[in-house]
Amino acid sequence: MKNISQIRAGNAIKHAKVTGQNGGDVVKGLPMLILTNGLLAVIAMSLEKKSGGTGLKQEGAHTIMCAIADHLRSDGIAITKAKDAATLVAELVAPDADAALLRRATAEALAFLSYLKRFAS
Repeated sequence: MKNISQIRAGNAIKHAKVTGQNGGDVVKGLPMLILTNGLLAVIAMSLEKKSGGTGLKQEGAHTIMCAIADHLRSDGIAITKAKDAATLVAELVAPDADAALLRRATAEALAFLSYLKRFAS
C-alpha cells in the first residue's frame, strides 16, 4: 500500500510532461494564487474564456487545474469525483458540499502542487 507522499509524487510525475508544455512557469505561481484568492477563484480563472468566446485565456492554468482534479479523484486521495476543472468547481459548490470539503481539497491541491512544480519542466 502506498503512503500519501508516494501517491502525490506518482500523480505529479504522471502530469509533469503535460504540464511542462503549457504550464511549467504557471505551476510555480499557482500555490500563492490559491493561498491568496482561494481554490475556487483559481479554478474560475483557469476556466475563463478569451474575449470572443473561443479558447481559454489561461491554457497553462487550465491544464494544471485539470491535473489537480485528476489527483483529487485518484485512488488513495478520493476527495472528489471530478474529472476536470469544470466538474471540480461544480462539485465544490454543489448544494451538498460543505466548507470541510473545500478545505480538504485546497490543502491537498497545495500539497500536490509542491510535488508538481518540482517535476514540471
